[in-house]
Amino acid sequence: MARFQFAGATVWGISPQGLDSHEKFARNRRLSMPLLSDEERVVAKSFGISAPLIALRRSVFIIDGHGRLHWKHVTAPGATCPPAVTLSTRLAGLTG
Repeated sequence: MARFQFAGATVWGISPQGLDSHEKFARNRRLSMPLLSDEERVVAKSFGISAPLIALRRSVFIIDGHGRLHWKHVTAPGATCPPAVTLSTRLAGLTG
């Protein structure tokens, strides 16, 4: 998180689980980022990451300060996200 904050990034997590689930998840993993609930999957559908009948595709989006998509990484449900160094490099591209 420090690496992302240093780059001026704001990090959010979002999933279709409810707020109670998010609170437990964040507490168990000692997360410092906000977790947003998308129970109706409105955001997931708008970003095209809904996987019908399964779950959501694991995704990372980097959006610049003007709301423009800078970079995205979308994988299968349950797959891992890119390492922090990859995301830091992509963030650096916003200012570099």
